[in-house]
Amino acid sequence: MRLTLAMLLTAAALTACGSDGADGALDWPASRDVAGADSGLVWADAPTGDVHLADGSTLAGDRAISSFVVAGRGAYVVDDDSALVEVTADGSRATGAHVDQRLRASPGGRYLAFIDPLAGPLYQEDPAGDVHQMTSVVVDLETGQEIFRSTRGMGDPQKDDLVDLYEDASYGVLGLTDDTAWIEPATGDVLAIDLASGDVSTVPDDTSGDRQPWETGTISPPTTGGAANPDRTWGIYHVTVEDPDLSDVSGLRLSRDELEPADGQRVVPRPDARTWSFEQWIDESTVAGFANPGLGDPDRIKDPLPRSVMTCTVPDGSCTIVPDSDGAILPEPSLS
Repeated sequence: MRLTLAMLLTAAALTACGSDGADGALDWPASRDVAGADSGLVWADAPTGDVHLADGSTLAGDRAISSFVVAGRGAYVVDDDSALVEVTADGSRATGAHVDQRLRASPGGRYLAFIDPLAGPLYQEDPAGDVHQMTSVVVDLETGQEIFRSTRGMGDPQKDDLVDLYEDASYGVLGLTDDTAWIEPATGDVLAIDLASGDVSTVPDDTSGDRQPWETGTISPPTTGGAANPDRTWGIYHVTVEDPDLSDVSGLRLSRDELEPADGQRVVPRPDARTWSFEQWIDESTVAGFANPGLGDPDRIKDPLPRSVMTCTVPDGSCTIVPDSDGAILPEPSLS
């Protein structure tokens, strides 16, 4: 597709927005047909990095991974060395970026956001790993352009002890929608990046207890309530129990989450498992999580628990455990 001069100038302006002294924009592939994790059940095998997509296809990661998202032309995975790797049907490609804390993708898969611990200026050489000034990055994978690359709020290498700052500070990408990215830097207020314009604003800390825009919606009190489904009609209700049949496993409390309607009685799911937990909604009626398969096999209940991917539906509470999904992980959520 031929780009007009106006389009090129717009892309260049977006790339420059929010640079704040952080150089080194990477070469990102553009994809006019981005993949998103909002299309159904997606999971990955952590030891191999294979990403199982909702359409039944598999992307071969060929490496152990710690987390992943579905975005762009396929998936982006974080390997055991914190390197960010693009995985597509054509194979895998190192992006040159690294990820600290949480990698996030927008629900539709167009945008990617992360904190790169190695992209900024070198602060201190360390045998355990050199310390660089942290860099926040937001990418538009449809155009292949970086909307935001900045060390803003990540301390001053000339004045601050960055090693001490990063050990004590809370920082990371708080949330990413199809419109906005929210980044918590090591110092200062939360940064809100408008994805259409690249404009950056700040969001002051709010101690009122009100839900923030980067937080997943719930329908229950925060002490027990988990994520709500997209239309806020059902939510996850976190439950832990002690099983008297497992007295030989001392002190082990089991997760047996329930599903709570916005108006009505909670539903107890019916998996063939002794313990289970829910993490995220696939759609309005399907929730995904993990289960310890084997309803009548207490020998499999141990710490840490082996687990497989499981989906359950509302309002019936029926559940399906995904075969051969031991050691699986689910994609990182878009919101906190």
